[in-house]
Amino acid sequence: MKDTSNNRLWLIPTPLGKQKNNTVLPEETVRIIHSLDCFVVEKPQTALGFLRWIGHPVPDYQLTIRVLNKRTPDHEVHSFLKLLEKRPVGLLSEAGAPGVADPGARLVRLAHSRNYPVVPLVGPSSILLALMASGLNGQSFAFHGYLPLDEKKRDQKLKELESESMRLNRTQIFMETPFRNEALFQQIMQSCKSGTLLSISCQLTLPDEFISTKTIYEWKKSEVPDIQKKPALFLIYSGS
Repeated sequence: MKDTSNNRLWLIPTPLGKQKNNTVLPEETVRIIHSLDCFVVEKPQTALGFLRWIGHPVPDYQLTIRVLNKRTPDHEVHSFLKLLEKRPVGLLSEAGAPGVADPGARLVRLAHSRNYPVVPLVGPSSILLALMASGLNGQSFAFHGYLPLDEKKRDQKLKELESESMRLNRTQIFMETPFRNEALFQQIMQSCKSGTLLSISCQLTLPDEFISTKTIYEWKKSEVPDIQKKPALFLIYSGS
């Protein structure tokens, strides 16, 4: 039987936005990426742009690229295991850490089921960076992804998260599609209590990075933050 113990699934974090220089990826992470010629990615165009940005030595046309997004059928995800039978594979997130709020988790789970080594590489994770910079409770926290689109359901969800934060002493983390950030901000202002803390992290690791933590009362007295059409994370905390 062929030894596939070296055919690892490498989990490759990618920058959270465009920048001139690499200030977020360690040299060892870049070295490992350079050694790979097979990648499973969410969007080929973005992935190839990233590989060019870090100076990958293999031309685009010689790379093996397979697409894994939320619409990829299960049988196709299973077929990616055939790649691992022959060589190591890199799993690329669209931005940040693969497998975290990312469809790549499906392939990671399959790799574990077939006993392929899974190796996470060091790099940016917007969720952890936002939590680190918030000053909120880092001992107990939960990431909720996107809140409901319907205004009434979103209002109900925000109040549930706020109540749970107070009851469990937990930081609640969530996000929104960038062009709806301002609408979510205004909804938080309406739904949450004046003493609840809200932290916003926007454009993390980029030159125009914005991070601020205030009570709802203080946010209401401040100018609306410039977060529209920019990737952002929202954190609320009502614990002690």
